[in-house]
Amino acid sequence: MVNLDEAALKQLRRLVAAAQAHKGRTVPPRDVLNVSALLGLPGRLVIDLQAAKELGQPMLVLQVRREAVPRLVGLTAREGEVAALVAAGLANKQIAARLGVSLPTVKDHVHRILAKTGLPSRAAIAAAVVGSDA
Repeated sequence: MVNLDEAALKQLRRLVAAAQAHKGRTVPPRDVLNVSALLGLPGRLVIDLQAAKELGQPMLVLQVRREAVPRLVGLTAREGEVAALVAAGLANKQIAARLGVSLPTVKDHVHRILAKTGLPSRAAIAAAVVGSDA
């Protein structure tokens, strides 16, 4: 079970509103991945807008691949975001520019992700993130 604080729930509400603004079109996967990482979720968040017709509101589904969860669960929201950007193929310099932080800060985040997860490399971080989306 993933417990979300009030700030995370507020971000989810914004995501649902943005998805509804798409009027049934698919939300770009990078947006879903970014929100999942920002919330520190160990998988992919899917919004079923069609469920609103039957349930009165959209249904949020967190898809989790069990074997990936233990490696990614302990990350902070920012570390999850950095991990997602690593998985998207961005270099540290690009991640720093995207997040508005310094290059040493990104390097520190990547180092902490590796230390917390026990993963050996950036490629392993990417595989864990992508694997948690499957």
